[in-house]
Amino acid sequence: MAASNEPVDAAALAALRPGMPMSVVEKAMGSAWRMLAPHKGGIIDTLENTHGVILRIDRKGLVGQISFNSRFEHTIAGVPMGISLTDLRTTVPDMQIGEESKVRRATRFGTKQLPEGELSVRITYDTVSEIEISNPDAEYAEPTAPPYPVASSTPGAPFSDPNLKLAVMSSLLYAKALDLGTPQQLASHVLGRTVDLEKDGYELIPEALDYLTRYPLSDEQLAAVEWIEFDGGAAIYPFAWYFWGGEEGVFDVKDLSDIRFCPNLISISVISMIDKVDIRALVRLKKLERVSINVPSENIEALLDLPSLRTAGRFPRNPVTREIFEELERRGVQVN
Repeated sequence: MAASNEPVDAAALAALRPGMPMSVVEKAMGSAWRMLAPHKGGIIDTLENTHGVILRIDRKGLVGQISFNSRFEHTIAGVPMGISLTDLRTTVPDMQIGEESKVRRATRFGTKQLPEGELSVRITYDTVSEIEISNPDAEYAEPTAPPYPVASSTPGAPFSDPNLKLAVMSSLLYAKALDLGTPQQLASHVLGRTVDLEKDGYELIPEALDYLTRYPLSDEQLAAVEWIEFDGGAAIYPFAWYFWGGEEGVFDVKDLSDIRFCPNLISISVISMIDKVDIRALVRLKKLERVSINVPSENIEALLDLPSLRTAGRFPRNPVTREIFEELERRGVQVN
């Protein structure tokens, strides 16, 4: 089937059930559909961070499991996401709801048998936070490591600061536009042996960091970056240092100027990882709408040169910046 230009159909996603063919999944996902990667064991997680949906296709090519998290604010099999425990008991009286878990704080689970499989819900702090429908008899292929491309010769390329590249890669990971497998799979690949990160993850793995900074990013991937967040909790860092605590500055970004290689960037948020942001580095980002800087910054007047700016946040108000922010507000920019 040719690639669709249709948007994701939330109602169709909510209606997915075990036993349905993959063509139904493809139609529901619309333009977000990607061909099933052979190494992922039937897992389709493209919509995990945007719509809160993960599917798994069984060995027969049929839907075996559909999982919804709290991002999916819709009703699935008669259960509204976010419904309270009290209302759940009334709305779905035949659901078997267990006692509060002794292992997971303020968590309990509910189950109900459907014609297509088993419905299970996770109830956290008396609110439904996850819903899953699965075929308990489905058989799946085992996931394996993805095919890792040969690293390029220049660390950081096309960015002069390799740590800026890591932040960009983290954005791609979140958007499911980059597949590095698991941190353990990557470490095993670069070290050429099986790695147990529960034992070996307490120190930086230089070979993993070197591979990441030399990982070849395509122009298509760089063009797909629409938001970036600089924060110590970003998804990329466990691939180089699994149990990194955030204290060491090994991943700090020193040069933001090459952010221009992400021409479609819409949103940038700096929570940490950069000591000071020079706003002039953002001027070439003509589509940038949202800027949030929680660290010291300089050349704030460059915000006036961002033609698409809609929101500017976390900047200090003082006599020097007052006129700049007043002008931004006159232009309709929300300043907070």
